[in-house]
Amino acid sequence: MIRGIIGIVFFSLVACDAPNQQLVTLRDCVDCPELVVLPPGTFMRGAGDNDTAADASEFPRHEVRIVRSFAIAAKPVTVAAFAAFVEATAYRANGGCHTLTPQGWRVDRSANWRAPGFPQMPDHPVVCISWHDAIAYAEWMSERTGAPYRLPSEAEWEYAARGGTTGTNFWGDDERLTCDYANVNDLTAKNKVAKVAEPCDDGFMYTSPVGSFQPNPYDLYDMVGNVWGWLADCWMDDYRLVPRDGRPGTAGNCSIRVLRGGSWTDTPGPIRIGARENRLAEDRLSIAGFRLARDVEQHIE
Repeated sequence: MIRGIIGIVFFSLVACDAPNQQLVTLRDCVDCPELVVLPPGTFMRGAGDNDTAADASEFPRHEVRIVRSFAIAAKPVTVAAFAAFVEATAYRANGGCHTLTPQGWRVDRSANWRAPGFPQMPDHPVVCISWHDAIAYAEWMSERTGAPYRLPSEAEWEYAARGGTTGTNFWGDDERLTCDYANVNDLTAKNKVAKVAEPCDDGFMYTSPVGSFQPNPYDLYDMVGNVWGWLADCWMDDYRLVPRDGRPGTAGNCSIRVLRGGSWTDTPGPIRIGARENRLAEDRLSIAGFRLARDVEQHIE
């Protein structure tokens, strides 16, 4: 059983890549997101000295120890889910969006999460969402369910994204396999909006329905590719002062927030779990969305 969770919780067990271990999945309501409960553990974060694709923000390499279990959504928040929030609260997420226009990448004042500059369906990840918008959504989910929803910390995100693996990506280092697992800047995009591409074709020009690609070993989808994800942390230029126990970093510039995961189109370079991005918390981008996490007081028998 799971103790310390307010309200009705639907849960099940899924296979976990760790030896002799299964992971609990749960939902706080019938139409709430599926969450995967991850146990405490450790991983190495940051680039090695021989990683030529890394930038200065990925150093120094260090061990992170996740000291508390937490739950993270199996998929990013969708257009339909965000629409339900807007309808329930009359929340306004307008003001333009940095998106691809006929003049190139620009802030289009007429663009928003409903019209990000390219077609989307209800099951696509919501984009043109600021960090503040994501926080408002998490707060609404908390009020709705009585469970403590929030954004993942950067450490929690990478722990979840790696799924117990240690390579460049959870599927390994072969870029030819990327399109089996992620919607990225692929050959389709190269033909229309980009000058470089991953050496594969994922079949999508822009965003794709969440869960369209193979999951990582923790049954989490779109951890790499599709959309960058807003995280709880304030931006720090490197890892020297970040917490190493899973908490979000708060010592940096909190007007700027961390994003991780990559998207359907990015700057040149290989897709890497370790890649970091940052933007002003009020920025809205057609390459950025979010997924939820929540605290759990867990005892499984």
